Amino acid sequence: MNWLFPGFLAGALAVGLPFALHLLRRWPRRPVVFPSLRFLAPSSRKTENWWQRIRRWLVLALRGAIFAILAVAFARPFHGGDLTRPNRAVVIVIDNSFSLQAGGRWTELRSWAREKAGTFEGSDRFGVMLMAPQPTWLVAPTTETGRAWQAFAAAKPGWLTARAEPALRMAGDALAAIAADHREIIVLSDQQRLNWSGAEFSQPLPPGVAIEFPEIPAPVDRQAAVLAPTLTPTEQGLRASVPVHNFTDAQKRVLRVYRDGGVTPIREENLELVRQEMRSFDINLPGPSDRAAYFRFSLDDDELPADDSAYAIWQPTEDGALLLDREPAGTEADFVAIALDAAANLKPKLKISSPPAGEWPVRAVAVLRNDASFAGATAAQLDAFLAAGGSALVFARGGTAEQAWLAAHGAVLSPLPEQGESWQVHDWALDHPLVAALSQRRLEVLLGWEFKGGWSLPATTVDPIAHWSDETAAIGEIRVGAGRVLFCGFSPDRHAGDWPVMPSFVPFLHQSAAYLMRAQQSAIVVGQAGQTLSLAGGSGQWRAIEGPAAGGPAVDVAGSVVPMAPGVYELVQGRDRKLFAIGVPPEESDLAPWDVGAPWMKLVSTKPAPESKVPRAEVAAVDAEQRAPLWWWAVALVAVLLLGRPPMRRAGKSL
Repeated sequence: MNWLFPGFLAGALAVGLPFALHLLRRWPRRPVVFPSLRFLAPSSRKTENWWQRIRRWLVLALRGAIFAILAVAFARPFHGGDLTRPNRAVVIVIDNSFSLQAGGRWTELRSWAREKAGTFEGSDRFGVMLMAPQPTWLVAPTTETGRAWQAFAAAKPGWLTARAEPALRMAGDALAAIAADHREIIVLSDQQRLNWSGAEFSQPLPPGVAIEFPEIPAPVDRQAAVLAPTLTPTEQGLRASVPVHNFTDAQKRVLRVYRDGGVTPIREENLELVRQEMRSFDINLPGPSDRAAYFRFSLDDDELPADDSAYAIWQPTEDGALLLDREPAGTEADFVAIALDAAANLKPKLKISSPPAGEWPVRAVAVLRNDASFAGATAAQLDAFLAAGGSALVFARGGTAEQAWLAAHGAVLSPLPEQGESWQVHDWALDHPLVAALSQRRLEVLLGWEFKGGWSLPATTVDPIAHWSDETAAIGEIRVGAGRVLFCGFSPDRHAGDWPVMPSFVPFLHQSAAYLMRAQQSAIVVGQAGQTLSLAGGSGQWRAIEGPAAGGPAVDVAGSVVPMAPGVYELVQGRDRKLFAIGVPPEESDLAPWDVGAPWMKLVSTKPAPESKVPRAEVAAVDAEQRAPLWWWAVALVAVLLLGRPPMRRAGKSL
């Protein structure tokens, strides 16, 4: 037995107080005999037997024992081991990204981490942390090591990507605050290159924190990933363009396509994958294209099954719902409206109307060039429209409201400087669907775009489609919510040049509208596991209908949701039913490890750990007392003694 506060044992000296009072009691020296009581005292002494005298001494002993037991309770007795044994504080940081599903990596690394952690006893502390989606304690360092081991046993790799540095720094700070002889982080990770992306190796963890890293796993022999498929309509049904990235040597794979959760594939293709190549395979899919459907594209299993499936949704729409805002004040002619009317009967046919006063139809394309479209209630309608999956073609005019709206979405416009010659739009992205559609007619359509001035788009925010003479972006795409914006850094009138009367004007407007409409119909993955997905239309019920999370209960959501696994999800809002395709982070599929030395060893500080102001033995005693306290037994015994004190009888009456 040990004592947390042994100084309180000095209180046991109070045991002598009842005895001292008894011995110091002074009897009368001159007895005064009352006549009426003169015969009672001798009679009482004669009737008092030996048992009554024993009971009187027993009561006195019990009263003294109460003081002794109270002193023991205040001294806080406890069961504990060897308080001089060095204690440990250990945290296992788990890389729970889906690359750990490759081969037998998870099983091997779990066994390695358990062996490195060893056993815990006494005042040792043990914690478990996950890396993804952000550093999260499963169990913070605690002396309840059994609970931490249970959390470790229940942990599994997920469907996300992870970064090691934030988790290690969080674990290091937690260990630095613990008084222990040995502090250690055990990193359960496959040392993937992506895992260490952006790490600042020159800044070590707190002094006194050791780190154990596993060896880099052996490379896999067979690994390929299916990326986000794209669907387009054909006369026979649908055509799927399925990108497949092969990360290993040349291999033969089988791609199977399933529709609406079916167990029998509707199409099966044999693929020849070249070493370290990414290519798209076009597959014609049977079945009607006039109703909504969802698809799963699955490769036969390889050593990383987490990325062998991708999901796509087909959502048919009516032809050409196009919302054209009002022409800006002072415009000499509405060239945009004239051009769109001229192309209205081309395929796809365009149904041109003004934006409604209420909610804009999501399956429409908005063409915006008026600064008023980005201000007040109209801006709120535009945001809701794009968040729900709408698309817009926007022309820059440099208006205050337009610039403020774009800045709120991370796109800051920069005016082109004045110069003696015209600004040219060139260097087109020929592999972009819009540019490919324009160049298929005549390559000359992409030439001769000259403007007196305009606006350059931020390269960090937009996906460039064409560039200005100074190589800044002139035309590009940005994503807003679930929708997309095709942005042009020039106005569609003659203030900036003669483009509206050039042969490229009408084809560009029509093909831009057609491209945005096809993009809405295409089954481009609208989200990734672990990322926030914006939801429009108020609250609803969200559930997975295809993928690893399928079969789980529906949950109530409003505004946004974070799916944690890939698959097809359903959102039901009243009578409205929407489908969402969720994929895995494509960069996580590359299992390549860090191959230039081991820079993570620089995270271990070379400085000695600062000495604790509190002696280690005292800290260990506190931990041990909290695990196995005995003082409350002493308190309980005092209560029993007070309630169960044997009564004394004197002269036939209870005292």
